[in-house]
Amino acid sequence: MHLKLMRTYIDGVLRFGIPPRFYMGVLKAGPGNDKKIMDKMMTIFAEKHLEEFYGEKQDAADEDFFPYVCHSIWVPDGKK
Repeated sequence: MHLKLMRTYIDGVLRFGIPPRFYMGVLKAGPGNDKKIMDKMMTIFAEKHLEEFYGEKQDAADEDFFPYVCHSIWVPDGKK
């Protein structure tokens, strides 16, 4: 988990600049709620003039781009 946090911080700095201008948090999504949470974060964090650049790309050569950094952390069932 420590490496995921470091990676998220570094990705945030690379994407949003120095000094760091971002919030780092952890969300626990219920089963099947990943898409709903990502869509809501898109509406909250997307800059209006850049909305056309955000989202999943249909072309395999393009990279998905979101107005946030997202890394999944796997936690085994029953562990807190």
